[in-house]
Amino acid sequence: MANLGFLGSIAILLVSLVLNLVVLAYRWPRTPGVRRTVDRIQRRVTGRPDWSWLKLVHILIPLIVLTAVNVGWQVGTLHCADDSLAILTSGEAALHGQNPFLVTYCGGTSPDQIPYGLASVTLDALGAVTGWVGGIWIVWQLLALAVVPLVWGVAGEDRRYVSVLTATSILYLPNLATNIGVDNAVVPVSVLVMLYALGPMARTRTGLKGVAAFLSTARFPALFPLLGSSGAAGPVRGRQFAGVLAVFLGAAGVSYALWGWDAINIVYLGQFSRLSGGTLNFFAVLLQQGWFLPSLASAAIQGGVLLALVLLVNFRRYSARAACAIPLIGVMSLSQYLNFHFVVWIVPLVLLGSTANSWLYLYGAGAAFDEVVTERYFGSGLGIWWPYEVTGVLLSALLLYLLIWIIRDEEARIRSGTSAPKHSPA
Repeated sequence: MANLGFLGSIAILLVSLVLNLVVLAYRWPRTPGVRRTVDRIQRRVTGRPDWSWLKLVHILIPLIVLTAVNVGWQVGTLHCADDSLAILTSGEAALHGQNPFLVTYCGGTSPDQIPYGLASVTLDALGAVTGWVGGIWIVWQLLALAVVPLVWGVAGEDRRYVSVLTATSILYLPNLATNIGVDNAVVPVSVLVMLYALGPMARTRTGLKGVAAFLSTARFPALFPLLGSSGAAGPVRGRQFAGVLAVFLGAAGVSYALWGWDAINIVYLGQFSRLSGGTLNFFAVLLQQGWFLPSLASAAIQGGVLLALVLLVNFRRYSARAACAIPLIGVMSLSQYLNFHFVVWIVPLVLLGSTANSWLYLYGAGAAFDEVVTERYFGSGLGIWWPYEVTGVLLSALLLYLLIWIIRDEEARIRSGTSAPKHSPA
């Protein structure tokens, strides 16, 4: 059964790679044949002359089916090593007024740390109301499904294409259909909520900014792209910056009042010291060679660089999408705890246009290759780790290129006096 689940995950990866490539090629100038072929198939199947019939529900239905199959499979093959049992126990602890950040489950003799903040605790408690692990899955999978509707709401006139691109993305689809996510969806959902709040009539959407800030408490690094996004708010950017920070710190204060020092030490300080069996950036080399050990000094450097990126996008008044994307890439680049399930974090970058999407595809394909081949097969299986280290460096280089490209593009826009785009250029 375990092998069947692994083969199913591989199948989803391959299907996503092919579908995502077709969607990208549909807009590439050098592959006009793909567009003609896809449009011809569409006309034959639907009898419609164009894609104007495509609604959000048509994109969501197959994703909902995949989600239902995934939840059924995961619940039916549950075992003690599954993170969802720890999350269920954490949610039940919160419901009973106990510490949700240190839990013992499945016959364990020592407590496990649950390094996720107040939003996560709240959602875990909601999923644990029934006492059934499936409730945990349903809550988090619904959050993951919310990414596509939010893209639809943010993408403007190009919403059909960008939403399909997101739904098929190698960064998104495998994570939706093969694992619980364990709060991995919180970062993209938080950023997309903030982008939606920064859209037309932004001043009437103060509540959405608060929702995004609250969701960011689930995974601490989500705070940085949200703080960055305030740089696009014009004259009210200082107020938005302060508002996001106030909600985040307020949630941390409530957590401390309820559960004490563990709510700070494990959730926030612990994020900088977490280690992973596999990581998809240059930390693959540093950790494998024993050249890096998390410490307060390294945390200060990581936090300082992220803060510098936040200040850059605020002082330079970058567009909303770039102001979120730059600190988000910083989080991906500087986190030593970065396995394949976290690549969903940079899904909001699909809003940056065709050039970014091409590089996102390469990054997602490389991350999938790293996870399945270099880390699992060569590293853990054969004990050959250098391909894993090389791939990690290459993935970091891709992220660095994206970062430089976005900054260069925004600086060129500012120098030319061009206003920030109102709709997705994808």
